[in-house]
Amino acid sequence: MTDSERIHTIRRILVALDASSHSLAAVEAAVELAARLEAELSGLFVEDVELLRLAECPGARELLYPLAKESPLSRATMESRWKAQSEQARRALGVAAERSQVPWTFRTVRGRVTPEILAAAAEADLLAIGTIGWSFGVRLGSTAIEVVTSAIPVLLVSEQGLPPDVKLVVYYDGTAAARRSFAAAEQLAQPGTNGITVLLAAADRDRASAMRDEIKALIKNKDIEVRYREIDPQDEMSLFRALKAERPGSLVLGGRELLKKLQALGPLQREIDMPLLLLDGPEPEAH
Repeated sequence: MTDSERIHTIRRILVALDASSHSLAAVEAAVELAARLEAELSGLFVEDVELLRLAECPGARELLYPLAKESPLSRATMESRWKAQSEQARRALGVAAERSQVPWTFRTVRGRVTPEILAAAAEADLLAIGTIGWSFGVRLGSTAIEVVTSAIPVLLVSEQGLPPDVKLVVYYDGTAAARRSFAAAEQLAQPGTNGITVLLAAADRDRASAMRDEIKALIKNKDIEVRYREIDPQDEMSLFRALKAERPGSLVLGGRELLKKLQALGPLQREIDMPLLLLDGPEPEAH
C-alpha cells in the first residue's frame, strides 16, 4: 500500500460519546469526514464502572456544578443519568448522520472507559473523540492521552468543532509521514474551499524549493489550491506562530513525531487549539 492509498482505508469511523459539548462536536466532525470519505459511523457510549463503584459507596455524594451544591449519589441515580446521556448521544449522532446521509450505528457498553474505547477502536479505521483541546498532556483527558500515544488513527476535536469550509494544514518535512499526511489532506480538501496550507519545515531556501517540487509531484487534483508557509524545523516558536496564524484550520499529521515538538511549546499550546487528524504508520525516517 502506498502513502497516497492509506486514506482510502478509512471506511468505518468510531465516535466516542459522553454527551458533553466536546464529544457532540466530535460527532459533527466525524459526520463531515465520513461524508467526504463515504465511510460509515459507529457511535459508542461507555457506562463507567469506576463511577458506579463510587456511587455504591455508603454516603456517596456529588458536587453539582456550577451550583456548588452537594447531592446524594446512588447506583439508581447514576444509571438513570447514563440512560439519559446515552439517548442524547444516540439522538445527536442519528440526526447529524441522517442529515448528511451517512450510515450509522450506536451501542452502549458498561466497563472501564479507556479500555472499552481502545478495544472498539481496534475494529475501526479511525477514532473520533472530543477533548478540551489537543494540548497533549496539558488539557487532554486520560483517554485522549492514551489514544494519542497509541498507534490508533484518531480525529481529536475540541468544543469548537470543525470550522466551515475547513482549511487543512499539513506539516511537511519530506518524510513518509509527511507524504502520507499530504495525501490525506488532498483527498479531504474540496475545490472552492480553503484548500491546503503546507508548512515547509526546511533549514534553507534550497531545501524549501526542493520540498515544493516534491509536493507538486504528489498533487493529484489540480483544482485544489495549495499554499506554502516556510518554518524553521529547529525553532519551536516558528511552528507555533505558523499554526496560530492558520486558525481556524485542521492539522493533518501522518505520524506521531511532530507531537514531540508540540509538547515543547508547553502552555503556548493553549493558543493553537485546532482539530487534529492523526493518522497511523511507522515513525518517519531520518531525512
